[in-house]
Amino acid sequence: MPSSRPTPDRRRLRRFTFAALATNVLIVFSGGLVRVTGSGLGCPTWPRCDEESFVPRPGGAHAGWQTAIEFGNRLLTFVVLAAAVAVVWELRRQRAAHPDGLLRLAWLLPIGVLTQAVMGGITVLLGLTPWTVAAHFLLSMVLIGVAVLVHEWANRPTRIPPVRPGLRWATTALAVVGALVLVAGTLVTGAGPHAGDPSTPRLAADIRILALAHADLVWLFVGLTVALVAITWEGPARLRAAVRALLGLQLLQGAIGYTQYATGIPETLVALHILGAALVWTATAMVWARARSGPGAPDDPVTAAPEENELQPQ
Repeated sequence: MPSSRPTPDRRRLRRFTFAALATNVLIVFSGGLVRVTGSGLGCPTWPRCDEESFVPRPGGAHAGWQTAIEFGNRLLTFVVLAAAVAVVWELRRQRAAHPDGLLRLAWLLPIGVLTQAVMGGITVLLGLTPWTVAAHFLLSMVLIGVAVLVHEWANRPTRIPPVRPGLRWATTALAVVGALVLVAGTLVTGAGPHAGDPSTPRLAADIRILALAHADLVWLFVGLTVALVAITWEGPARLRAAVRALLGLQLLQGAIGYTQYATGIPETLVALHILGAALVWTATAMVWARARSGPGAPDDPVTAAPEENELQPQ
């Protein structure tokens, strides 16, 4: 049997697509740190840090460490952009080995990062209003979703087991509910105490009602995932692994969410909950992607074959 080990080109592309995904998750976490530490206006304007300088200077209205956190989050944008550009460059270099649709999808990464940078600037210029903060966060979730699709489909096995249309519809329902959970979470955040700056107004809504609505959606999300675990119990290995990973992350995220609510929403748990949201959404997008063959490939392959990453002959 010929070796199925990845070629150098495939290994390099896998590293680049993983870097694009990891950096998008990382910047969500760093943005969460900006918010829970009250550093959102550590650089009070945009694109400069203050009216005269692009970099922090001593003597501002915020503590130096708060300015450093906000400016560090801005600098991280360049790392995310570099990773996105690397993915596009590598896919263009390997164009003959991948469908054009995948390259077009990858282009959304650098375009999205630049759009997100502008959105972040608007958020600062408008004083961290809850609606712009929510839009800023949700755009990051879109970029994470795109990064997952590019990573999964650029590194998919050559031949994959078939996935039934009904199961693909189920993963779409799962993704829709997961997106609603994220939207509801931003509303809870908008009414909560961690605004990114003490002067920022909050949503005129009862946080308890919003939190209950958010929790109800979460339970629906978990229920759909449990059903998918049962349906895929003996299904395709890659999809089965992604569904089980999603359930594990959901349970951990739920534990953090209920604990933070019961303990007065402490900053550390809020930051972990933001990271958890990004990871749960990553796993959700992975489930959706693994139920499909991706651009340029049929979703119902005629012939099922062992998955490439499970064949490791010596």
